[in-house]
Amino acid sequence: MIEGAMINARTAAAVLLAAVAAGCSLMQKPPPITETNVLPSDYKNQIASFLSTALIDRADFLNAQIGAPVLKEYGAGEHYVVCLLFAGGTQHREKIVIYLAGNINQVVDADAGRCAGTDYQPFPELAAMVPRK
Repeated sequence: MIEGAMINARTAAAVLLAAVAAGCSLMQKPPPITETNVLPSDYKNQIASFLSTALIDRADFLNAQIGAPVLKEYGAGEHYVVCLLFAGGTQHREKIVIYLAGNINQVVDADAGRCAGTDYQPFPELAAMVPRK
């Protein structure tokens, strides 16, 4: 009888050990924390490439101007943003490119005054992507 109890105890211990080992192997590591406010590298080419798929007015390509990335309060927190000025046709309009973790997250119309004080520069990277007539 004692021998049978020992076998049952060993079997139970082995099953319990296997269950614990299986549980540990199923545990996932937490995802790495991604820094949301990374200064976008090569932002001009990133934006030009993105816009080349969205713009249709040739004047927008040729007359666009761009500001440098700045960290600004936007939505629920701070993000790097880049202001764009389009002077195509008869209207001027401003857009904001919002970055998250160094990548373009969205492009939206700029609220009044949102890009105030931006030092706009020519945007030859976009002009180089002007579509053929």
